[in-house]
Amino acid sequence: MSDIHGNYTAFKRVVEDAEKEGVDEYWFLGDLLMPGPGTNSILELLDSLNAPIKLRGNWDDFLFEDILPISKAYIDEPQTTYIVELYKYIYNHLDPKYIEEMRQWPISSQTTIGNFKIVLAHNYPKKNFGHELLPYSKQADFDNLLFTDPFDIAVYGHVHHQLLRTSSKDQLIINPGSIGQPYTAWSKFSADRRAQYAILTFDKTSYRGIDFRKVAYSIDDELVLAKASELPFYELYERIFTEGKAFTHNNDALNEIIAKYDYKPDVLAYLQHLENK
Repeated sequence: MSDIHGNYTAFKRVVEDAEKEGVDEYWFLGDLLMPGPGTNSILELLDSLNAPIKLRGNWDDFLFEDILPISKAYIDEPQTTYIVELYKYIYNHLDPKYIEEMRQWPISSQTTIGNFKIVLAHNYPKKNFGHELLPYSKQADFDNLLFTDPFDIAVYGHVHHQLLRTSSKDQLIINPGSIGQPYTAWSKFSADRRAQYAILTFDKTSYRGIDFRKVAYSIDDELVLAKASELPFYELYERIFTEGKAFTHNNDALNEIIAKYDYKPDVLAYLQHLENK
């Protein structure tokens, strides 16, 4: 499972589907929170599962950066106001015990099933951000994901695409897609907002196969939750489901909402509050 991005409604339905399918172990590949409204409920559900592997994604890392110098240096960029408002939302809603739990998660992990060595990462094993592993990236970028050690299977998240391909030596490379924000640039596919995950099956001696799953859930229920939680930038969160695109780098859309709700003064006041603390 990967890239829940605060969408508790989708995550809950994925877990229900996985339980029906007899899944007995869960691997979470990062980007748990933001920009959706889910906080404690998501951590509670994740911690209730047999999930020995939990990784920290690039969005999760926002919670543990020293945001004061970064935010002040880039305060005129709309992405800064967007991220700081979401950061403030998380710290106002999430139980501190979960903050500390997430802080301990690594950005990659390794496991062995039978005689199969598996590497799991949000992006690269030593870098949980970047655009090197988009589905149409060059073969060498995918080979580099695997070749730090002679792994048999690499599983990664981050790019919000379900994917199955091989290295140049025929090792398997798998991406389960995104639970909260599946993405495609191809318009005929973009209307499909179902939550994505994948089930890998092994027996005592071999890898048996993979089932890429898509799970329907109530987007209306998720938006009701977001509105009731007073989620910052709610209107852009709503557009993620109608347009199939995130808005982190859409300056026009961000600036429009920042001006409409006077978010920038609120962020400046919050940064001053942090500095005083």
